[in-house]
Amino acid sequence: MTDDLLTALLTPGPEGTPHAVASRAARALLDLPSIPQTTEAPPWLAVHQRPAAIRLTAILSRYGGAVLADAPGLGKSYVALAVALMRGEPFVLVAPAVLVGQWKRLCSRFGVAPELFSHEALSAGRMNGPPRGLVVVDEAHHFRNPGAKRYRALAELSLGARVLLITATPVHNRIGDLVHLLRLFLRDDALAGLGIPSLKRAAAGECWTALPAALAHLVVARSRSRAPSLALPGTARGKAIRVGPAPEGRLKELVSEIEKCSPGPAGALVRMVLLTRLASSMPAFRESVSRQEAFADLSVEAHQSGQAMTRRDFQRVFPRGEEPDLQLALLPLLLPTGDGQGEPGDRDALSRLRALSTGLPDPKASRLDQLLFRHPARTIVFTSSRATARYLQRTLQRRHRVAAVMGARGVLPSGPAPVPEVLALFAPVATGVAPPPEALSVDVLIATDLASEGLNLQDASRVIHYDLPWTAARLTQRVGRIDRLGSAHPEIQVLTFLPPTPLAEAIQMEARLMVKARLGRRAGLFDWCDRLQALVQNEEACVCAVAGREASVLLVLSAGGTAEPIIVRESNVTADPRVACQLLENAAAAPAVPIDRAVRAVLRAAIGRAAPTIRKRLDQLACARWRAGDRDQLSRRLIPMVVREARRAARAGDTGRVAELDAVIERLGSGMTAGEELSLSALLESLPPLTIDSLREWSGRLPTPGSRPPAPELQLVAAVVVVR
Repeated sequence: MTDDLLTALLTPGPEGTPHAVASRAARALLDLPSIPQTTEAPPWLAVHQRPAAIRLTAILSRYGGAVLADAPGLGKSYVALAVALMRGEPFVLVAPAVLVGQWKRLCSRFGVAPELFSHEALSAGRMNGPPRGLVVVDEAHHFRNPGAKRYRALAELSLGARVLLITATPVHNRIGDLVHLLRLFLRDDALAGLGIPSLKRAAAGECWTALPAALAHLVVARSRSRAPSLALPGTARGKAIRVGPAPEGRLKELVSEIEKCSPGPAGALVRMVLLTRLASSMPAFRESVSRQEAFADLSVEAHQSGQAMTRRDFQRVFPRGEEPDLQLALLPLLLPTGDGQGEPGDRDALSRLRALSTGLPDPKASRLDQLLFRHPARTIVFTSSRATARYLQRTLQRRHRVAAVMGARGVLPSGPAPVPEVLALFAPVATGVAPPPEALSVDVLIATDLASEGLNLQDASRVIHYDLPWTAARLTQRVGRIDRLGSAHPEIQVLTFLPPTPLAEAIQMEARLMVKARLGRRAGLFDWCDRLQALVQNEEACVCAVAGREASVLLVLSAGGTAEPIIVRESNVTADPRVACQLLENAAAAPAVPIDRAVRAVLRAAIGRAAPTIRKRLDQLACARWRAGDRDQLSRRLIPMVVREARRAARAGDTGRVAELDAVIERLGSGMTAGEELSLSALLESLPPLTIDSLREWSGRLPTPGSRPPAPELQLVAAVVVVR
């Protein structure tokens, strides 16, 4: 397509005031409907929550799903419930088991009773009937792994439904985590007009530079700065305490011995787990050593009996639910295909580690005990290990009123107790119960990371990271238990225990957490979306010119129905929505300039300079339409078989069958959601001799993909010419 043809196609619409043009551009970039929304946000929402609810309802209508990723403490549960009520349809709620009671109380407060599944029930396949209009998923980051059973179950539950995903930490290890969540409701080619031809390939690492702008169309994610009027506590400067669970000389010996271990092809993974458990506590380390010893014994037995190790053998030794040991879930996949025999010296090395780790003083636990005694405050001590939690609960109860929460288990000084009872004694205000007698009150709560999500525990004013989790997102979740609405504390404290230098260098945990934190920031908080939403008004126009300090042109283009900003400057051409937001804010407050022949010439020149970017978007849309980049996709390889049958039906004059088969071809040639792809895989696995009729029945059970335009539509939505 020539530049002249592009310029002719992108004919500017009506001229207007800068305010009207900024409104039209902002509305398009946020996918807000041009007709004002008739359903108002509920009056009980806070001021900062209403724009989020309005934008989420628009995203759900436009894309069939949305992600609510506000920072912890801003009231995501209330926003999500408001969105469900604004849609006025039955909805299904999916939440971790520990949060089910909290959600039931919230829903009862507003007179709704959704069908409710726990994450655990979903993993076990316990679902009743087809989904209804909306599926709301709390702590949705647990579904970021497409290979997990729970992901497949949620993908099935989401077929034909709209999906609202709630998570304060959508990125744990890589931006692909968030892309996998989007695939639960988005077709693979849904973002082709924004420079992402395939979500699957984006999850694998392609087109990441285009992701932040595309994600803003689907994700509502605001930082605490968007709620300046809220009574959120301030955060004191974080303090780090570098101390180990044993004398430094002995730690050096242990690190040296761990580095000598080489248990088979998973050696690096095993050594990493041993090092991180050593950084947590000696009881956690000895527990991991014991499990490795047991696994080594099983390997010997398997070798002697001529049998290969199995996944069940692995799970006998490493039960689900131990946080660092979850990282060893890869171990069964890395088991040798032969007899499972490990290295001969592994058992001896593990025995030496056990001997070196017994009968030692614990400077780390002593330091924690002294800190709590000298600086009393209601405190949550987080650890990644259940063994560490049990150990600290026993150690600290001599001088402190301490309890523990480990997943579905709670422990009081008097013995085991239900988790809600423990939380009520520790945080009665946040849990909505009467304060307990002083003798029963709990001042220190030891908690594993399974308690770091969603719970309201803002009676506490201090969080202590007793060890470092595997991801920076976990740190955010931990602090989010007390750094939230409803806290009566003007300031909260965060303290972090770090391993001493020899152990820290061996683990490199801190560096890894910094990298993962940067990845999370790369996905981006979209506070600028709120700023754009503030520009939206009823009056709209397409083109304006304003005076400014730097000459530039902002083009808001729609290719395939999705708007994208392109900023043309003397030095470069970019597609950064944050820069576009700033330009629109400046334009709305700047004096207007008459649009004369010179201004129109600048606009035409800007379109010409933007032409390569525009042509690239059109090429990507065409490629996605014909799946040219997915020649090896199984669905695409099935098309010739269906085409041959359609020709036979046409020759026989069976127009009904031709129409059905044409729908199957359209389905196979289109991008699919994760649920649709999984349903096709299940069909192919269950029916070895695949038939045309089975494909036709499969296509008929799925929601209609919707008709596609004959060609990508290109439109100049708005243009702002800044004259120096």
